[in-house]
Amino acid sequence: MAKLIEDMNTSLRRLGVDNAPSFVVAALYKFVELPDYRDLQPRIQDLCEANDIRGTLLLAEEGLNGTVCGPRERMAVFLGWLENEKRLAGLSLKFSAAPEQAFLRMKVRLKREIVTMGRPEIRPAETTGTYVEPADWNALVDDPDVLVIDTRNHYETAIGSFTGAINPATDSFREFPRWAEALAADPQARGKKLAMFCTGGIRCEKASALMQDFGFEEVYHLKGGILRYLEEVPREQSRWEGECFVFDGRVAVDHDLKPGQHGMCHACRMPLTPAETERPEYETGVSCHHCLARTDDSRRQRFAERQKQIRLARGRGEAHLGTAAQRGQTPGRKD
Repeated sequence: MAKLIEDMNTSLRRLGVDNAPSFVVAALYKFVELPDYRDLQPRIQDLCEANDIRGTLLLAEEGLNGTVCGPRERMAVFLGWLENEKRLAGLSLKFSAAPEQAFLRMKVRLKREIVTMGRPEIRPAETTGTYVEPADWNALVDDPDVLVIDTRNHYETAIGSFTGAINPATDSFREFPRWAEALAADPQARGKKLAMFCTGGIRCEKASALMQDFGFEEVYHLKGGILRYLEEVPREQSRWEGECFVFDGRVAVDHDLKPGQHGMCHACRMPLTPAETERPEYETGVSCHHCLARTDDSRRQRFAERQKQIRLARGRGEAHLGTAAQRGQTPGRKD
């Protein structure tokens, strides 16, 4: 049996869902030189479509990144292809289970960067910070001389993070370099060690290379990101608080990597607790307390019409393209 398939089976057993998960979600990335990345696009697209695998994969000269979901036996075919592509050996790969297909369709997109920082000259395939295994993370972040930095965006940090982590409060990863430059200019921060993390490991890996470029000497990043930490570190030893935002129909996962309690406002795509959906500002598909005040009447009317069409399509037993938002898919937002 191929190693990646064994890894999938081991992860599902560890999560207690080995018997019969309906669908397997695989989050993966690797920074690696892919000069032929354009040629890979149709091959990957055809492979996934033939095996009912859906999601989004980003290809660039700097590597591969994305999340896909498919039936377990079909996912094994995709994993076999990954294993045969020798340049992708050692890629970061994390598995979880979903009760239903988490994506509407399969998209393989060509990009300048596999995670958009706006600094394509930063090349993690050439130099990056030091990986920290999940088992060693607690000892690092408990050190008072370490700055723990959450490299995710504000809508993600709003529902969970590591205890004591610094929140840059960015709207997108493109904003992170500006925040990082300000930190590098702070004389009190210059001599500190940095411990950086994100959902799956890709943003903090690229961010660690950026911080080295800004002159920080001891830069560490969590290998496999939050998702691998939650999988491998027992809850009673965990420094994680809350849920972890994910870029698929589950919206968030809990410490057991099972779908969490959060839903999503399909107007502004902010995660919402069940209690927040009971607030008077909330209207399904139209508004919530985060966005009502900044949404004009024309947009609310447009969202209401979209929601009406979604209801009508469901009544006919059909899918509506607007359900991409309803299922938590957030185009343009990637780990």
